[in-house]
Amino acid sequence: MTPRRTALARLLYAAVLILATAFLFLAPIRFEFGLFELAQGGEPDARLEMLKSNSAKIRIAAASKDKAALLAVASEISNIISQGGASSDIKSTLGVLQKSSIFLLSEQDRAALMRGEFGQIRSRAENKILSPYSNSLFKISKDPFFLLDGYAKSLTEQGGGWQARDGFLFKQEGGNFYAALMFNSQKLSDAGLKIALEKLDLIKEKSAKSGVQIYISGARIHSLHASEKSKKEINILSAISLSLIAVLGLWAFGTPKIFLPVALCMASAFAIALAAAGAVFGAVHVCVLIFATSLIGLSIDYSYHYFQSLKNCQDPDAALQKISVPLKNTLITTLLCFFMLCFSDLTLLRQISVFSIFGLLGAYFFARLFYPPLAKILKPKFAEREINFGRIKIGKKAYWALCAALLAASAFGIFRAEFKTSAKDLYTPQKDLVFADIEAAKILDFGSKKLALIKAGSADGISKIEEKCGICGVSRFVPSIKRQIENAKLAEALYENQAQNLQKNIGSKKKIEPPNDCKFLTAQDFDGTPIAAAISSMLVVSNGKYAAIVPVANDFEGGEDVEIFEPAKFLDGVFNSHMRAAKILACASFAVLIAAFAMIFRRRFLKLALPLALSVGAAVCAQALFAGGVNLFHILALFILMGLGVDYAIFHSSSGSNGTKNAVLISFATSFAGFGALAFTSFGAISSIGSVLAVGLAAAYLISFLGAENG
Repeated sequence: MTPRRTALARLLYAAVLILATAFLFLAPIRFEFGLFELAQGGEPDARLEMLKSNSAKIRIAAASKDKAALLAVASEISNIISQGGASSDIKSTLGVLQKSSIFLLSEQDRAALMRGEFGQIRSRAENKILSPYSNSLFKISKDPFFLLDGYAKSLTEQGGGWQARDGFLFKQEGGNFYAALMFNSQKLSDAGLKIALEKLDLIKEKSAKSGVQIYISGARIHSLHASEKSKKEINILSAISLSLIAVLGLWAFGTPKIFLPVALCMASAFAIALAAAGAVFGAVHVCVLIFATSLIGLSIDYSYHYFQSLKNCQDPDAALQKISVPLKNTLITTLLCFFMLCFSDLTLLRQISVFSIFGLLGAYFFARLFYPPLAKILKPKFAEREINFGRIKIGKKAYWALCAALLAASAFGIFRAEFKTSAKDLYTPQKDLVFADIEAAKILDFGSKKLALIKAGSADGISKIEEKCGICGVSRFVPSIKRQIENAKLAEALYENQAQNLQKNIGSKKKIEPPNDCKFLTAQDFDGTPIAAAISSMLVVSNGKYAAIVPVANDFEGGEDVEIFEPAKFLDGVFNSHMRAAKILACASFAVLIAAFAMIFRRRFLKLALPLALSVGAAVCAQALFAGGVNLFHILALFILMGLGVDYAIFHSSSGSNGTKNAVLISFATSFAGFGALAFTSFGAISSIGSVLAVGLAAAYLISFLGAENG
């Protein structure tokens, strides 16, 4: 490349880096930590979308023998929750109901009218009107038979003795009083949720002294705790990895001046990679950041090989020229490995692909464009210090016997391995959070573990299917048009038979007539009311298609247009489906790498492919034999393993010098320590990646080193 083109390339790189950095500051990346986000991909699935949406619900349950103390605590909690934007009163829906009053009947009134018990309903209305203690949600003139009143109050009945009041559910049972609240935290940021939970914890501590026990639970709380813990762990592990890089680099080269170019290379690569992922996907899962560690490893590969070359020849430009070919070959092969992830249906894999590809390009071009001029400016003085490997000979026969043994063990392990992914294995919750989940479930009596998936062309179609199957979901709030027409006919028959008698018996001069100008009730009518949250927690609309997810009894067997599923089993099935697709991609990626080796290295391709194959086999075998199975995130780790393992093989093959061996060893040591430490993290998805890489990188380094010496 001519000096002029090199200068233009440097300006272009600087412009890209400035744009990436500006993007990160002006549009901060939103990180995701939940299991549902990990499972996203392919065609939108109503079940997954609904589970993800409902995972934002926070459940608050309180118990006490003192009713007054419980009500006081409930009021304090309500004030905190309402600040988060939660609606709290059913009364805001009364205006909506009144506009459709003739079409709405409670199940109790509907059954009575269908049995022809008109007189009984009239008698009940008379007693309520004439009683000084009776109260109604609506004016008597608007609802003389209390039909709408009965329907509105039926919306507050939650089953199990629960009654809704002031945004809370209340019940009395066995001498104890209970209060419960579920609110959707979807609109709250993590920071906002954390503030709300801190306030709730203060109330929890204070209320315990007055005999009120409070339990706060929800998947969002688990995600928040997991995210904070993961951030701390990743920061600690990154600090360890970077410290090791510094110690090994200082020992190998004897000068701290190399760390400025290395730091700039890693920082620019990370900024470009994260900006690219954020620009394409908007939100990035925290697991993608694990691949930032692979960028550290590859940046160190490029950096230490360059400085080792500079140490030998003392000419910055000649040093780059000397390693130019293996540097280019490692970039091409590693890019091919991560490029295959672009074809995955799993959003996480596509995020990893974009992040890794742009990060690799950022690290590679920074090393090529800026290391020589930085070396000329810094003029590092290297210490003549390195490990003397000598000639470690085990003999060709012993080497191939070792490879054959590893290959046999790998094949045995792979065929024996149980490939499965369970959501419960990916995250180990804190004991206090598990206790809160259990106690809240006891109070709220979440007996049902099954959900019904209902699909239709409209919300009205959903209600029709529910009514046909006896499911109480969306139709509880919005009866089907067919049911509303039936209700209107029943109500009109009541007015026709009993309106004059009611008017006469209560001594009213105004004629009692059925309400007019009513319109059919729809789900959209509840927008802006508390009922809207209840409906949206069940109803999903995607591309004009409607679906509802509704809890059903465990003995409900489903029927036509209704699919029954259990959330935990469904989520495991989603992960396993993605794992099967990831296995195919991993095999395709391996095949592409082998083809690239054959084209680039020709006769030497087997020597380079063997460490890669054996390292992958050894990693999978270790998981099969000692971890009990291979999950989706073990498979994902294979892509990093192939990317880094390729580098060891290529650099060992490119030069047999002692300096090259030192550079590869230092690169391996930093990557092994950084990734191996991930195996001890609490987040199962991350620890799965770490355990595979610890075994796989060790195998890749060992086989490539022995192959270069004895192959």
